Amino acid sequence: MYSMGNQKKKLKIFVDGEVLSIAHFSGIGHYTADLMKAVDDLLDTDEYAHVSVEVSVPRTGSPFYARFNFRNFKTRRIYLSPRVTNKLKSIKRLPPIDLFFGRKVYVFPHYSTWPTLRSPVVPIIYDLSFIHHAQYVSPPNLKFLVGQVDLSMKRAKQIITISQNSKQEIIDHYGTPEDKISIIYPAVDRNSFYKRGDEEIADIKAKYGIFGDYILFVSNIEPRKNLITLLKAYDNLPAKLQKEYSLLLVGAKGWLDSEIHDTIISMRKRSLRVVLPSDYVTDEDLPALYSGATVFVYPSVYEGFGIPPLEAMACQTPVITSNNSSLPEAVGNGAIQIDAMDYKELSKQLILVFDGLGVSALVKAGTKQVGTFDWHKSAKLMLESLEKVNN
Repeated sequence: MYSMGNQKKKLKIFVDGEVLSIAHFSGIGHYTADLMKAVDDLLDTDEYAHVSVEVSVPRTGSPFYARFNFRNFKTRRIYLSPRVTNKLKSIKRLPPIDLFFGRKVYVFPHYSTWPTLRSPVVPIIYDLSFIHHAQYVSPPNLKFLVGQVDLSMKRAKQIITISQNSKQEIIDHYGTPEDKISIIYPAVDRNSFYKRGDEEIADIKAKYGIFGDYILFVSNIEPRKNLITLLKAYDNLPAKLQKEYSLLLVGAKGWLDSEIHDTIISMRKRSLRVVLPSDYVTDEDLPALYSGATVFVYPSVYEGFGIPPLEAMACQTPVITSNNSSLPEAVGNGAIQIDAMDYKELSKQLILVFDGLGVSALVKAGTKQVGTFDWHKSAKLMLESLEKVNN
């Protein structure tokens, strides 16, 4: 690990910044951005003076990447658009990336990788949803992911994933040695996600046309998030509670969402209060919406980790979530866990929360659970993993 004397061996890291160079991003973009912010902070310290980081930015992505204001990273331009790059990946015609940027440790945060000649490759593989729940992935994206992740596994010197559940799935499916996989957990930025005051909550609700008390869901509007079960559970509530609480769905349009929207329209025709915000909800406004919710529900059928439940817990909102995949690992004792497909049980747990039974203890446990994950710790673990690859 050391060269002459006590001087550490130089660690040159190159990060594919495509996911940081788009206007709006979901889980992968948030994970990459928050992890890189924490790495940026570490580079301010003497302990990491031997580490340098370069981030590639597609020719169209500079304005979006610039919003992060990274202090210690060098920006490198990729003159191909992401569309062209992905096409070249699909036909296996991408040139080795270290021909252009030199020998470094190359980190690819979005499943797929470039080839290299002499440099180690480290992909981030978040989960195997495209293997275990292929029915929820669009056919073009499914074909791309299956082929590209297989290539990434063959190229990888080390693999980063985000939960013990995902690590085990990678071992089982690809036969990857356990010591070749590093778990770098996501976390929640506690400077942004915390309980907001009544005045701020009221302002944000007014901004998006939200009135009264509400049950909250936050994620993409797509089948894997299991919104049909949530809608059934809401439909199954007593009429008195449906009048008292609306169901607020915050999320971008996803794949295969026609059944979800048809169900929402049908319920609205029966005067059920299923609400979608009147405008795109910004990241800055989410903490207030979490804080104002009576309960947050996340009934997903599969997750690589599951950040929204932790964001809700950080805002001191009680959480109900599924007991599958990595979600028990993420929420611990800080959330009520149910069978994802049991809408009647979900209705029952909603009623218990409305009655206030155990809510105070649940919120306290949720706050404690959020504290077990920390971006600073995750950034240090990432750099330790890349040090191992470098040596």
